[in-house]
Amino acid sequence: MPGETPAPEKTYGTEDFAMLAHNYQVPMSSESLKQMADGADEGKFKAFEEYLKTTAQGLYPSFAPQIASGIPTAYLLEPYRQSAKQMLGENFEPDFMNDPKASAALMGGQDEKTGRPTPMTLDQWKNHIRTEPAFKWAYTPEAHARANMLLNTLKTGMEQVQ
Repeated sequence: MPGETPAPEKTYGTEDFAMLAHNYQVPMSSESLKQMADGADEGKFKAFEEYLKTTAQGLYPSFAPQIASGIPTAYLLEPYRQSAKQMLGENFEPDFMNDPKASAALMGGQDEKTGRPTPMTLDQWKNHIRTEPAFKWAYTPEAHARANMLLNTLKTGMEQVQ
């Protein structure tokens, strides 16, 4: 309407840039994020998102089509995150960017045709959690329940032999 003042353009801070980098699982230093956010407007923020998409496609080539279509890497990793939480507890938060034992989920498989690294299947990821000592799965209630089940099966089998 005439005489109305246009709404001010939204500005973006370091936290906005950090969240976007996290969503695309692109590691960035806090200093780089701070510099990118300095005086950032909508255009700079959108340009940064396009940069992150391109970078994430290079980092995670097997997810490239989904990332190119606008699905952030963190969303694509959600099934892996939830599987880990189910196995290791709700407080566990895998760090797919910085922790080699967790980032193995992204490159732990292999494409049979090309030989290139691919994400693990969810079954491979669950097995990785069980067998990688650093995850400490052996100390979880699920591990103890499985061990008790095995012991009971052995006990029952031994009783039937006698």
